[in-house]
Amino acid sequence: MARFNAHYYMNVLKKTVLVLTVLVLAGGLALQALAAPKSEMAPEFTLKDLSQKKVKLSDFKGKVIILNFFATWCPPCRAEIPELVKIYQGNQAKGLVVLSVSLDTEGVPQVLNKFVKDMKIPYPVLLGTMELVDQYQISGVPTTLIINREGKVHKRYDGLVPGARFISDIGKLL
Repeated sequence: MARFNAHYYMNVLKKTVLVLTVLVLAGGLALQALAAPKSEMAPEFTLKDLSQKKVKLSDFKGKVIILNFFATWCPPCRAEIPELVKIYQGNQAKGLVVLSVSLDTEGVPQVLNKFVKDMKIPYPVLLGTMELVDQYQISGVPTTLIINREGKVHKRYDGLVPGARFISDIGKLL
C-alpha cells in the first residue's frame, strides 16, 4: 500500500500553480497585445459642413481631433454632445478640434440646423456619407475617435462615453 506523502504533493501542487500562473499571464499579455489598437492613420476625407463649405480632415493637421459620428434621433448622441461642447470649449486653446459628422438621412439640412442651434454646438458639424461610414467602419452611433497631432487614431469608442474618459485620453495628447 502506497503512503500518502503530503510534502511531495504540496511541491507538485506549487509547481502546477506556478506553471498555470505563468501560462495565464503570458496568454493575457498576448491577448492584450492583440486587442490593443494599432495606431494607424485616420483616413482622409472631404465633407461639406452646414453652410456647404468643404472641410478636409487634413485641414486640422497638427491638432488633436475628436471625431464624433452622431445622429439627431439618437438619445446617447444627445447625451454625449453637451460633454463634447464643454470639452471643446475648455481645450480649444490647447489645440483641440471637435468635428461632428451627422449620419442623418432625413430632414437635412433643416432638422440638423435646428438641432445644432438647440444643442448650442460651437464646433463644425459635417454631413456624413456612406463612403465615410465604410471608410471608418461605423456600425452604430455614437462612435467617436480621438486622432493625435500626427493624424493617427489614438482611441476609438463605440457607444456613449463619459466626458471624464475623453478628458483623460485627450489630456495625454494636448
